[in-house]
Amino acid sequence: MRNKWIVSIDDYRKASRKQLPKMISDYLEGGALDETTMRANEDRFDALMLRQRSMVDLRGLNTSTTVLGHSLAMPLMVAPMGMLTIFHPGSDPAVARAAVRAGSIFIHSAWAGCSLEEVAKVAPDNLWAQIAFWKDPAETASYISRARAVGVETLVVAGDVGSSSKRERDLHHGLSMPPRPPVADYFNAATRPSWLWRWLTGRKMTYGNYQINGRPLRMDEMNNWMASNKNPGANWEDFARLRSEWKGNLVIKGIMDAEDAARAVEEGADGIFVSNHGGRQFDSQPATIDVLPSIVDAVGGRAEIYLDGGIRRGHDIVKAVALGAKAALAGRPFAYALATGGEPAVDRVFGILQEEFKGAMGFVGKSSVADLDSSIFAGQAQSAPTESVLI
Repeated sequence: MRNKWIVSIDDYRKASRKQLPKMISDYLEGGALDETTMRANEDRFDALMLRQRSMVDLRGLNTSTTVLGHSLAMPLMVAPMGMLTIFHPGSDPAVARAAVRAGSIFIHSAWAGCSLEEVAKVAPDNLWAQIAFWKDPAETASYISRARAVGVETLVVAGDVGSSSKRERDLHHGLSMPPRPPVADYFNAATRPSWLWRWLTGRKMTYGNYQINGRPLRMDEMNNWMASNKNPGANWEDFARLRSEWKGNLVIKGIMDAEDAARAVEEGADGIFVSNHGGRQFDSQPATIDVLPSIVDAVGGRAEIYLDGGIRRGHDIVKAVALGAKAALAGRPFAYALATGGEPAVDRVFGILQEEFKGAMGFVGKSSVADLDSSIFAGQAQSAPTESVLI
């Protein structure tokens, strides 16, 4: 779907609501409990003002950078997202192909609706794999072996899923596994015929990273599988053990505290992924941009730092990099696009953010990503402001 009136991420957000049943759009847009953290992720970016500079020679402006030695066209990657299949049958491979064309990296979720092997076929050199420490060590070891077999060089450890989340939008819609929506949601789904047709005729919705008896795990089997494999005991010893066994790059996701960031570096992390799960796991915690400066200080240049949560504009990426992130990641923007218009729309989201990022770099008078620092903020801000912008 290429609509000339869609020119921003928010336009894709609104358009996706017209394509998806309400229970699915609420799943995409919702967060934990009162959704305070989810809103703060965006609001806190908006609270940071930038200095406009004039008469700067920008003929050599270059948006490229590197992460762990891999070249990026701009400091933006795709955050891991589970169950993309429910938005569009193109699912993970569609987003991954778009990431390749955009010169980005796709991080495949441990909770994806299709297998790591399928994505590796379309993005062999632009793929990181997220892993979880399951209760049965053999499950974790098997997945790591699969990642190694398809050439993955960077693992992303899920460090922010130890406790269960409560998303009340989903509970209102009966989105358990298997889903048990109220009658009203069936009628609402019937008003989205294109989504319904894709759901009936397209890719089957499976928990495709894992298998039972040689076939992908069905959605109605997910609850039992998760109940028996969830590991509340996962800890730093598991991370250290993985570090001793994995010879590639190791990133830990879900770091929101300077003490944890320092510990991660001590345990051998190559990358620190500042993330609050987009506000979907734990409510009433800070926005990621607010904790970024303290984590940068704690890491002290010993590992790369990445950030997600609230990235909706190109200037958000500029702000994140200026405060010390090597790159920013986005999730929902790509899901909005996938739901709205499939793979071509995902291409367009990359293009929108690239154009906005380049424009913002020009306005703050910086011609290279390496030059982005705290001097770009109005008032020479050294960190995100501390006063609350929420009511």
